[in-house]
Amino acid sequence: MSDITLPPLTDQTAGVVSRLAALRSQIAAWFWVDGLSRVLWLLLGLCAADFVLDWLFHLDKAQRLVMLALAAGAIGWLAYRRLVRPLSVTMSDDALALQVEAENKQLGQSMISALQLARIEDIEGKGMSPALVRQTVATGTRAAENVNFASVLDGKEFRLSAVLLALAVLALGGLAVGVRANDSLNIWFNRNVLLGDRTWPQDTYLEIERAADGKVVFPRGEDWTQVVRVREESKVIPDAVYIDFRHAGGRPPQAMKRRDDGKFEAVFNNVIEPFQFRARGGDAVTEWVQVELVEQPAVQSLTLVVTPPQYTGGSPTELPPGKGPYYVLAGSSLAVAGQANKPLVKAELRLEGKLLIPPPQGAAEVKQDYSLPLSEGVNFSGTIEPNQLVAGQYTFILEDTLGLTGRRPTSLAVRERIDREPRVRVRLIGVSGMVVPKARVPFTCRVTDDFGVTLAEVRYHWRGDDMANADGQGTLPLEGFKDQLGQVELSLEDALELEPLAIPTGTGFNFHFAAVDNRTVPGREPNTGKSSDLLLRIVTEEELRTDMLRREKEQRQEFERLLKNQEELLTDCRALLAGIKGSENIPPAAKDQLMQYQKRQKLVGQNTGAIAERFASIVIEVQNNRLEEEGGRLQSRLTNDIITPMQEVAAPLVPEVMQLLDRTRRQASVAADRDQALTDATVKQQAIVERMQQILTHMVKSEGFQEAVNLLYEIQKVQSDVHEQTNKERQERIKRILEGGGAGDKPTEIPADPPKP
Repeated sequence: MSDITLPPLTDQTAGVVSRLAALRSQIAAWFWVDGLSRVLWLLLGLCAADFVLDWLFHLDKAQRLVMLALAAGAIGWLAYRRLVRPLSVTMSDDALALQVEAENKQLGQSMISALQLARIEDIEGKGMSPALVRQTVATGTRAAENVNFASVLDGKEFRLSAVLLALAVLALGGLAVGVRANDSLNIWFNRNVLLGDRTWPQDTYLEIERAADGKVVFPRGEDWTQVVRVREESKVIPDAVYIDFRHAGGRPPQAMKRRDDGKFEAVFNNVIEPFQFRARGGDAVTEWVQVELVEQPAVQSLTLVVTPPQYTGGSPTELPPGKGPYYVLAGSSLAVAGQANKPLVKAELRLEGKLLIPPPQGAAEVKQDYSLPLSEGVNFSGTIEPNQLVAGQYTFILEDTLGLTGRRPTSLAVRERIDREPRVRVRLIGVSGMVVPKARVPFTCRVTDDFGVTLAEVRYHWRGDDMANADGQGTLPLEGFKDQLGQVELSLEDALELEPLAIPTGTGFNFHFAAVDNRTVPGREPNTGKSSDLLLRIVTEEELRTDMLRREKEQRQEFERLLKNQEELLTDCRALLAGIKGSENIPPAAKDQLMQYQKRQKLVGQNTGAIAERFASIVIEVQNNRLEEEGGRLQSRLTNDIITPMQEVAAPLVPEVMQLLDRTRRQASVAADRDQALTDATVKQQAIVERMQQILTHMVKSEGFQEAVNLLYEIQKVQSDVHEQTNKERQERIKRILEGGGAGDKPTEIPADPPKP
């Protein structure tokens, strides 16, 4: 009998263990039903309370968020207490067995003893009786077979919890259906669960313009006008709308101004810190809106390149930014390229507030096509064509992705750079204001222009003193400029020939030199520059000679005054020599006298030279008016007898005297040298006086000769007039005879011929 192998004790308790596992599952199900029923009913209660509160008080989004958070917290706390914590506890077989024995007193401790003894190994080694242990296990197992383990659970409470759970599930299902079918429940769900923007039914609905996702963007540091509009579905338009502030330093509510279009606006001045606001009016209250401050779009860098007109020959030039106004020539184009401080959706260039660059063809319906092309969001560029580039204030209008535009836009001033007309400077040489019809008029002409000259000519007109003389006008080409055209600087020395113009005497010849530049700009004429008007009186040879004689007399009178001054200066120098001769030192007054004499002597020399130049101009005038052949008698007499001697007096005679007077003053302490220098000075002065007396004699003779010549020309003119009148009368008498008139008609008196010289 001892060799028979007995089954393990655990096999005897396997049925009890299995029943305890089933009890553990029943307990978990009991916790689930009880916990879920409580959680769901709390959820339903909170939803009902939230619905009522939001219906009555129109909670804002922040308040609704708080309510949602509180509800979620309460549900989470209850779920933790009734579900998470109980279900997370692991119940052992021994604990369950003790709980069953507590409910079934008849078991005593037999079942727990059987379970514990069945787990013991090596019973004999521990000094225990195997037979006794096995008997105890068997007894406990048999006792457990007659016990209902589920009796430890409260079946009535479980059934109540199950019913409540079923009702809660049905209620939640009805709520879900109601959210889709019932507008009120849908509004509540949108507002309190989804935290949406739907509003409860009301008479007035307000909308904050430019608000998105509960935010509105303001430009930092600027005044901003915020607009609130009354939505179309509103039944009542409120008389007043107010702005409430939050996190704005205790700023009181602000009344909004109503506009003509029915909208309301409020101005926020110098916004430098973020805050929140909402609008309320009538029974409408908007959600709180968070103000976010952003930088305005602005030009960060700008490149300007001006291309001058082709006729200037210039190359594109980059203008220094910020150094305006910029002066550009008409017909130039201006390329602009810039970079903004943030991404843009539009960049426009306006002139005095008007769009400058027109839309491309075929894209007029798209407003952005009116703007400068954008690249990479922050870069923009464009070109102002020559027909658009005019003087004015150009402004860059930038709009960013938020719809903001710069309140202080970048601008540049363009001014027209004047392409000046050619500058023409002319000087006539060797003529006075009177010339004869056959004269030549020498001149020097200098023309300068910024970019080049294409034409140079003389423009003239003449008009007579009486109606009998016709008017004339025309142009004379300046052939000497032909090889210089196209240059920016031209010069010419030439002469105008008046004889081909056949200008009658007694007329005023008015002319000027004109030059035309190379400007070729559509809508603009080339610039024409001209010299000052020049006027010459066309006279007869007799009139010109008479005028020359008048000028000779004037110069002779001036020369007589100079001769008198020179004689007085000679007398004064001789008197000074007599007073200081042999003296060791001369007084300071004598030195001052020497300086005065030196200045007087210099003045005599300068004036003598000036008179010589005037006579030389008369000689040149004789040549230019062709009054006589080259080297004629009048020219030779004036040159040899008057001009050359005067020039010798002016230099070197007068400078030699001045040097001697200066030496006299400097050697005042050396009597011999001083007296000798002053003596030599008086000798030179005496020679000057004698030479000037000779010149004066020739001047008087020249005047007499010229008067005789003028008288001869006058007699010739009278004879010519008498001859012309005689021929005219003869023709008239012949005409009367041929036409049958009597020969006894009284003839016209003919003046007697003047005596011949």
